[in-house]
Amino acid sequence: MRGSCGRAFEHGELRTLYDLWLSKAANGVPSRAQFDMRVLRPFAPNITILDRLDTRGRRRYRFRLFGSRLALLFGEHTGRYLDEMVAPALLPSWLAFYDAVLSSKQPMRISNYYRVPDENYLMGEILAAPMADEAGEARLILAATYVGPEDGVHSPFVEN
Repeated sequence: MRGSCGRAFEHGELRTLYDLWLSKAANGVPSRAQFDMRVLRPFAPNITILDRLDTRGRRRYRFRLFGSRLALLFGEHTGRYLDEMVAPALLPSWLAFYDAVLSSKQPMRISNYYRVPDENYLMGEILAAPMADEAGEARLILAATYVGPEDGVHSPFVEN
């Protein structure tokens, strides 16, 4: 997983969603209510919405929404927890990334390699942005993931 905040997005849809988030963040972290499905419609197949839950001293992220295009690649995960779909060795870096989004109260961009059935390797570009819940607490994450084939030159799955 490679991260950066100031780099330009490779997918125009992510730039559009980033600009939309910024327009709604004029008074701080925007609320989930500001991102209804009417607003998210152009991005919906690539959207996930995660909710950070703290139960018995353990933080977990649950998918409130898992976009249809992502479900085709990774399976349906709406209602499931991040730790149920991510390999244990990779989980700490995903938790650190999502925690950083919420603690910074700023959107972040990362690129990530994926290995899925019928595909040797895919490259994903992700925008993750904080949202406030009904009580005004920044504990929700709006993420958009655009996945496509990588050229293989930089893929960790290709032996050179």
